[in-house]
Amino acid sequence: MNETIFNFFYSFAHRSTLLDAAIGFTAEWYGLIILGALFIYLFKHRDNPQKGVRDLFVVGATAVSAWFIAHFFKDIFLTLRPADALLWVKPLISESGYAFPSGHATFFMALASSLWFYHKHLAVFFGISAVIIGIARVTAGIHWPFDILGGLFLGYVIGTTLHKLIVSIMGRFDDTP
Repeated sequence: MNETIFNFFYSFAHRSTLLDAAIGFTAEWYGLIILGALFIYLFKHRDNPQKGVRDLFVVGATAVSAWFIAHFFKDIFLTLRPADALLWVKPLISESGYAFPSGHATFFMALASSLWFYHKHLAVFFGISAVIIGIARVTAGIHWPFDILGGLFLGYVIGTTLHKLIVSIMGRFDDTP
């Protein structure tokens, strides 16, 4: 089933230069652009800049931790990327290392899950973006669908759990005189 779903999405690759460019952009650069915009927004949007910096720290620490946790799991599961498992797959972008879980899906879903506690509309936008980026990475031939699903699930769990843990720890410091 994983390969069947992969074949469906990958069938859109290599059809046209414009479509390949759009897939590659979404798989590789879209996330960085929206991430930069988010950090600027979180830093500047509040009447209280100190609270904006704290929000930025909590959300950023959660997402970065998720990225490292995803890479820890990659070294446990040792799942080959589609181009390494299927000789006929020619990925649109270069990617190395193991595939499961997707670091991008984990990172962006953890970001969305952590954002939910501050900005629900932004969280929905980033959750949808995590799915779009994941689909683009499957279409680009660098991930299996289960890599994306695993990353989305792991990101959700990490995002909600670490957010609560970090806020709890930070709350202890806020109460001190």
